[in-house]
Amino acid sequence: MKKWMSMLLAGAMLTGMLAGCGTSLNEPDDSEPQASDTSFDGSISFIISHKDEYLGTLDQAAKAVAESQGFTLTSTDCADDMDRQIDYVRAAAENDADAVIIVLADDTRAAEVVEAAGDTPVVFLNRIPQDTSVLDETHVYVGSNEDDSGTYQGEMLAKALEAEGKDSVNYLMFEGTAGLVHTTKRSEGVLKALDAANITATAAAEPVDCGYDRAKAMDQMTVMLANGVDMSQVDCIIANNDAMALGAIESLRQNDVDISGIKIVGVDGTNAGLQAISDGSMLATVYQSAVGQASAGVQAAVNLATGADLTEGISYDTDADNENIIWVPFEKITADNVADYF
Repeated sequence: MKKWMSMLLAGAMLTGMLAGCGTSLNEPDDSEPQASDTSFDGSISFIISHKDEYLGTLDQAAKAVAESQGFTLTSTDCADDMDRQIDYVRAAAENDADAVIIVLADDTRAAEVVEAAGDTPVVFLNRIPQDTSVLDETHVYVGSNEDDSGTYQGEMLAKALEAEGKDSVNYLMFEGTAGLVHTTKRSEGVLKALDAANITATAAAEPVDCGYDRAKAMDQMTVMLANGVDMSQVDCIIANNDAMALGAIESLRQNDVDISGIKIVGVDGTNAGLQAISDGSMLATVYQSAVGQASAGVQAAVNLATGADLTEGISYDTDADNENIIWVPFEKITADNVADYF
């Protein structure tokens, strides 16, 4: 963990430079990390929906970025309770936080967050509000474009299937929390990409909602097996994140199911997901940079708090149609390039 956190901190300090020159945050770089020139002595509150495998890493990365700039970022976990999250936002504003960073528990209620924050600037991080009209000069979004996540999954699956001469696939779908934008876009995007590649995709069972949780995915896979799903007829497992993909794998192994012929894909590029690709358990994942999102999100909060330009110190692009959105690109990971991400 110490090694991983030092990598996060170094990555946070290098984010702007690497993104600006088009280099992956995980690719080797010979330059020495330099301490940030930015100093900030204010108070920023980070209010996170919950700390799963990915969001826990995002939380650690945000703290590391703040430390690199010489201030402490206070984080609070609302345990997926949106009412509680709004109370935390209100409390942060009343206690004179200079800015609030928030990972929404419910992406349909961003307007309530804006109201609770009052005059305090807000950075929506990782989960974009469903109603993007709430975004303006003091309420911004930093994260990865979910239009790409499922699409990238589908493209990597299609390439692997085409290499085997297949034009059809039977799949199982493990979905995140129902109703969230990124859940919908990931599930729809992968199927659209397969269709665009002229691959017929047929569900071997109904999609299951596992809330982005590894244990729930493991349980649901076990239930499907008990209900008679024939895994010999399943070509691939599509999961909205790595944790659920790994939960399904664990269940299959415990039930003595051979997974060698099943193509399994996830999203996030967690350490465990990368290892699964390296050892052949997973075909691919879509890397979502926790360090990149944390670095850009914290810097955006500092910029809003100090009155600086939103993109000062941030080299990621803003959206072509909305300058209040900053995109941290997704990246495809397969066995061919997974070594670059360890």
